[in-house]
Amino acid sequence: MNPDLILGLSGIDGRLAVGLVRDGRVLFAVEEDKLRRFRGLGLQHLKDIGSRALSVAMAVVPGGIRAIGRVAYVPSVGAVPVQVNRETELIQEFLKRHYGASPPVDAVDHVEAHFAFERAVHPDADHVFMLGRSSASYSARPGETPCLDVPCRLVSVAERLAAFAGFPPARIHHLENMARYGEPRFTETLKGLLDEGIEQDTAGLEAVLGEATGLRRRLSGEPLDSRHYDFAASVYEVLKTGTIGVIRSVPEDKRRGTIAVCGGVFQSWTLNDSVAAAFPGNRFLASFAPGNASGAIGGPLVSSGSALKEPVGPFLGPEYSREEVKAVLDNAKVRYALHSLGETTDLVCEALEAGRMVGWFGGRCEFGYRALGARSVFASPANPYACDNLSSYLKKRPGYFAYAVAIDGNNALVRGLDSPYLSRSAILGEYFGDARVRIQSVSKIGVPPLWQLLEAFRKKTGVPALLNTSLNYFDEPIACEPRDALKTFYASGLDMLVMEGFVLAKD
Repeated sequence: MNPDLILGLSGIDGRLAVGLVRDGRVLFAVEEDKLRRFRGLGLQHLKDIGSRALSVAMAVVPGGIRAIGRVAYVPSVGAVPVQVNRETELIQEFLKRHYGASPPVDAVDHVEAHFAFERAVHPDADHVFMLGRSSASYSARPGETPCLDVPCRLVSVAERLAAFAGFPPARIHHLENMARYGEPRFTETLKGLLDEGIEQDTAGLEAVLGEATGLRRRLSGEPLDSRHYDFAASVYEVLKTGTIGVIRSVPEDKRRGTIAVCGGVFQSWTLNDSVAAAFPGNRFLASFAPGNASGAIGGPLVSSGSALKEPVGPFLGPEYSREEVKAVLDNAKVRYALHSLGETTDLVCEALEAGRMVGWFGGRCEFGYRALGARSVFASPANPYACDNLSSYLKKRPGYFAYAVAIDGNNALVRGLDSPYLSRSAILGEYFGDARVRIQSVSKIGVPPLWQLLEAFRKKTGVPALLNTSLNYFDEPIACEPRDALKTFYASGLDMLVMEGFVLAKD
């Protein structure tokens, strides 16, 4: 047993994430969703079948579970001792049942875990602000008592309102995309409900909202009309003004400089844009995993108490050798060709210039919700049909969704925009008119293969950017493993797939 090797767990009730930290270094992290190909599974749902994320993590560690010094798990905000004890016992029983032993289990405060993760990703941040479902917290310095730690139901209210529009909490970002096309004409009504605390049960809330908007509760997949877009715009107006108001409640001398923001709500690039605009004297940074999954890394960092050895980046998941990828391809009896990196880049640039969609699978899988260049699908923004093709033949999602664009962070169009993790937006008028698009500002140091592809494509075509969406089929998590990437390729409208130098193309 190595006392410095800590296993992190987050997501007992849903979306299990697993991390490994040793002596201030993050060794590995992955979410169960990406390996199971099914969203929302927590440890309690897996007690009879085991966890693939845990098994993959144990395979990284020589000696497996018996090499782990302790487990750091992160309960939900406000968890009472009875709940913490019950979940601790669940973890111990789970590990003993599926791996034969259980190290000691430590419960780590939810907010502390978030703060530790954000400081690991953004070591230059002066402060950390967390907005969760039930509270808001703000820390001025590591180790200091938060200067803001208050109950706040802003996010939970927004989630209840999103449910009325037919979107569960995990899909609240769908409202963000709809909001761009609506008018916030229901804002005052929704603010009134927030001020009252939305104490109504579901039926009561639906009655109030129905009377105010003329809508009824929408079931997932039902048609949308202009009132739904106006409702989405109103929800986001409430969320935006409420978030800005909470940040303003922090004393001004405590919110100077760079602020790292966390909580799943900050996956919203429109919210991040609005916050940055409201506080032009500050620099706001959002990470690649602002939600609860970050506890799988933040929990062990808090538990270890070790000084961070190096900043934490997103590429923390499984990686696969050429031999492993080739075995999958040969087992599937597919045709492929192996090329050098330079040859592969040339082939991809030719395909992109011809208007094709290209899947890219290489290196360690991203941790978090965003594809950042390891498990991505690329297309040229110069192709006028690119967004429609991605929506129709890969994602099968509505046309109101905004797509992400990867671009060299030194390009004049985005210079100075802190968005390596797709957390902010910009206008790239030549390709998207006056519509704002999500930006991934790519650096040669941060994502070398993607930067090289961008540079090669720019030199070949003059186009400085690429559309970048996650490598997955309709409503699936990111394809983490080779076999899932292959399934996505053949089940969708992708034209080419690159996997660790192996190139597959459809005739």
